[in-house]
Amino acid sequence: MSFVSQEIDPSEITETIECDVVVCGAGISGSTVAASAAQNGLKVVVLEKGNTFAARGTEIGAIGDRAHKAAGIELDGNDFLNDALETAHFRCDRTVWETWVERSGEALDWGMDTVGDACGDFYCTSNNSVFAGVTTWGTGVRVEKGIASFVEAMVSSAEEAGAEFRYQTPACKLASDDSGAVAGVVAKTSDGYVQFTASKGVVLATGGYEYNWDIMSKTIRPRDLAVYAWINPTLTNTGDGHLMGLEAGAAEDDYPHILMNDPAGAKTGNRANGAMLAFLRVNENGERFVNENLSFEYMSNAIMYQPGAHGFVIMSGDILSALDKAKGGAPWTPEDMYDSIKDVLIEGDSLEDLASKCGIDYENLEKTVARYNELCELGEDVDFGKNPTALLPIEEGPYYAVDESGCCLVSVNGLRTNARAQVLGVDGSVIPNLYALGNVSGSMFNGTYPHHLSAVSHGRCVTWGYLVGRELAGLE
Repeated sequence: MSFVSQEIDPSEITETIECDVVVCGAGISGSTVAASAAQNGLKVVVLEKGNTFAARGTEIGAIGDRAHKAAGIELDGNDFLNDALETAHFRCDRTVWETWVERSGEALDWGMDTVGDACGDFYCTSNNSVFAGVTTWGTGVRVEKGIASFVEAMVSSAEEAGAEFRYQTPACKLASDDSGAVAGVVAKTSDGYVQFTASKGVVLATGGYEYNWDIMSKTIRPRDLAVYAWINPTLTNTGDGHLMGLEAGAAEDDYPHILMNDPAGAKTGNRANGAMLAFLRVNENGERFVNENLSFEYMSNAIMYQPGAHGFVIMSGDILSALDKAKGGAPWTPEDMYDSIKDVLIEGDSLEDLASKCGIDYENLEKTVARYNELCELGEDVDFGKNPTALLPIEEGPYYAVDESGCCLVSVNGLRTNARAQVLGVDGSVIPNLYALGNVSGSMFNGTYPHHLSAVSHGRCVTWGYLVGRELAGLE
C-alpha cells in the first residue's frame, strides 16, 4: 500500500510542484484523461505506483462509434440502458449510465483518432446474442494489438502534448485547502515526499483493490472470494485511491462490493480456456446445475453457489476432437485449448472411475449423464435451455473432468461519482476538484459485474477519461 493515514509533517516534503491537473494512476483511465487534458492545453502530471503503465485485455465498449457503424451494427441505446439498470437492480446512478450511452461512441472515436495506427485495426466481431433470456450486447470493439498498445499510444500522445509521467511515484495522500476543496496530492519518491498542487483538479485512476486483503475481506462476499485463480497481474492495485477518497470524505458504493469473476478458474491458479462453456457442468453431488452457455458473470455465480464454491466440467472421448467441437467461433485452436487445461485434467477409464477421483456422487452422475445424452439426441435442452449447437454428448471413454471454480480479475466498486465523474461526499454533495475514473469509481454496478454488457469496464475508462479531460479544460 502507498496510502498514508497519518498526517505528513511539512518538514518531510522535499519539493512542491505546481500544475493544472494531477492524475493518480497510469492505466487506461489515467492515460486517457492525461491525453485529453494535455491536448486541451493543461499542464498534467501523472503519478504511477509501478515502473510502467498498467494494461490488459482486448476490447473497449462503446455505442455509436465508427467501428460499429463500419460493421453495420446499430445498438439500441435505450434498450441497453434499461438492461444496465435492471442488472444493477436500479442500485446505481441512472445519469451515469445515460452519459455512457450518449457519449461513449464520441469518446472512442476521439480515442481512435488519438492513437492513430499504433494499435492496428479497431473492429467489431459480433452483434447482440441471446442465450437463456440474457442478451450479450455487441458493444465491444476489438483492439487488434490489445489494450496495452492502446494505453501505450495514449501515454505517448499525452507526453507529446506536454504531460509528464512519473513512475514509481505513488500518490499517498490528498491535500485540501481551507474550503475543503482538493488542492493537490502528496506522493512518495525514493528521496521522500513531494507535493503536487493542482489548480484545476485531481483525478483518481488507481484501479481496484484486488491485492488488499483487508479491504477485500471487509467488502466482498466470502463465497465470491473462494475462487481458485487470481489472474490480474497488476499487483499495485491495493486500493490507495479508494482510501485517499474516503479520507477526504467521499461516499462509496454499498457493500457487498463486486469482483469481476470469470468461470474456468483452475486449482493451479490459472484460468482454463473460456470456450469450455460448451461442456456439461455438474456439482459434487453429480447434479447438473446450469445452462452452460450463460454469459460469464452468471456462469461464474452459478458455479460459486454450488457446494464448496466449485463444480466440474465433464468431457469424454478424444480430447482434441471434443475441444474442436466445443470452440464454436472462438479464435483458439483445439491445441491452444488443450494447453490451457492439460495440467488440471482429471482422467478416468470409466465414468465411475472419474467420479471416484473427483469425489463426485457416482449414482447421481450416471443419471445426469444419461439425461444429458438424451437431450443431446433430442437436439433440444428442455431442462436448461442450452444452445442446441453446444449440446455435446458424453459417450465413449476415456472420461475427463476439470475441477472448476471462479477466477478473479478486478474489483469494480468504488467512490460514488456523478455523471461528470466528480466524487461525491457522504451527504451527496460534490467534493470540489476531485474526480474518480475506472475501478476506483462507483455508481454503476451492483450485485454482479455485467459481462453481458460487453467491454463496458474499459469503455467507462475511455469515456470519462475523454470527458474529464475536456471538463478540466473548460470544454464541458
